[in-house]
Amino acid sequence: MNLYINQLQKKADFKESIYAGDIFLNTQLASAKELCAFAQESITSAFDGETNHQALHRMMPVEAFVARVTRLKGQFTNSQRAKELIRAFTLEIGVDPKDYIFDVPRVRVVPNYNYLHAGVSYAYKPHRDTWYGSVDCQINTWMPVYTIEPEQTMMINPAYFEVPLNNTSADWSLSEWINTQRYLAKDNLTEERRVHPVPQEEINSASEVRIAANTGEMLIFSGSHLHGTVPNHTDNTRFSVDFRLMHIDDLKHKRGAINVDSACPDVGAGFKDYFHAHDFSNFQGIQ
Repeated sequence: MNLYINQLQKKADFKESIYAGDIFLNTQLASAKELCAFAQESITSAFDGETNHQALHRMMPVEAFVARVTRLKGQFTNSQRAKELIRAFTLEIGVDPKDYIFDVPRVRVVPNYNYLHAGVSYAYKPHRDTWYGSVDCQINTWMPVYTIEPEQTMMINPAYFEVPLNNTSADWSLSEWINTQRYLAKDNLTEERRVHPVPQEEINSASEVRIAANTGEMLIFSGSHLHGTVPNHTDNTRFSVDFRLMHIDDLKHKRGAINVDSACPDVGAGFKDYFHAHDFSNFQGIQ
């Protein structure tokens, strides 16, 4: 695995590098910083004008926090502004937005683990996005809304990129998740009762990478990488933003990262939630 710093725009074959397991960290993207600024505005709005965002979990009971996070997620994910900034991102890195589709952007909220680690703030166990029904050519982006420490970030374990893990993806349904389980997040306050695809063997964390980035500094990596939420035992809530890109021609011709262990039976069930990056029209699937 290679780590490229501020070279996304300079490397014409960046997606092939990502498919091979390389990771990019870009710290100077204007569109990324604007997307984080928009997330900050959205958080303030959802929490009734409160601007001390990292202390929000200390200001209210968990039920009130969950209600406001639910509002935040819906407003941010479905906003026109977030979509426009994703299109701006494609233009800024020098690709044609007509060549790409994207999954809706999401703002993630991870308060202190003992306060909440389920439902709207589920602490994702190590997983590949392909276990969740994503395609092999999915390109992930991830960035913190505020500067974070290693104890608050997301981990990537590159040693497993080409190493299979026993997991439950074969028994997990993306369609069931989209149609039923996704809407139950607000009901999971003390424990996560929704079913997720998870590893079934112990994972060696020796090669785990934790990048402590600043506001709007973006990680770009393959959705096939093993990654997950670092349990946040600090007293600051972590906010992050992520979205996923797929190259249409690579999707059509089944190009992408190696699939070593993903067996989700209904890959493609999420296509109806994808948008074309140039005009935000709904993706109709592979013709």
